[in-house]
Amino acid sequence: METIIISLICIVLIVVGGMTMSQSYFSSIDKTAISLEEVGQRDDEIQRTNIAILQVTQAAPGSAEISISNIGQKKLSGFADWDIILQYFDAVNNYYVKWLPYNSRGLDMNEWTVKGIYMDAATETPEVFEVGVLNPGEQIKLSIKLDPAIGAGTTNLALVSTPNGVSAQSIFSGYTP
Repeated sequence: METIIISLICIVLIVVGGMTMSQSYFSSIDKTAISLEEVGQRDDEIQRTNIAILQVTQAAPGSAEISISNIGQKKLSGFADWDIILQYFDAVNNYYVKWLPYNSRGLDMNEWTVKGIYMDAATETPEVFEVGVLNPGEQIKLSIKLDPAIGAGTTNLALVSTPNGVSAQSIFSGYTP
C-alpha cells in the first residue's frame, strides 16, 4: 500500500514538473518570436529610409546650411532625434569634431535647427503636403551656428544621421568671402 502512495506522489510530481517546463519553453518561444518580429520591422524601416546631402553652404563665417533630400520611401520627422556631426578646421587650423544638438526654438551657438522643408531647397519652394514632415522627394535645409567658425578655404566634413541610423555625409570647403 505504501508503494502505491509513493508511486502516485512521484507521478504527480513528474506531471507537474513536465507542465511547468513546457510552459516555460512556450513562453520563451513567444518572447523570441516577438523579438524577431521587432527586428524585422526595424530592418524594414532602415531599408526604406535613405537621405542624401545635396549641398553644404556658408553665407557667413560661423554659420552653415545643409540641404538634404529624402530619397527613401519613408517619411521622416522627429528632428530632435537626428544627429549632426561636423569635422572642421577653424581659421588658425585647429581641428574640431562637434556633435550639434537640435534647438527647435531658434539658433544658439553650436546648435542646429530646421530652416524649412521644401519641394525644392535651391529655390525654397515650400512643401504643401504634411507640413513639418520630410516626405519622400522633399528637401530640408538645416541651419547651423558654430563657434569657433569654420576656417576659410578649409576642407571639412558634415555627417547627418536619422533616428534609425541611416546617415549621409558630405565634404565641403570653408567660407570664402
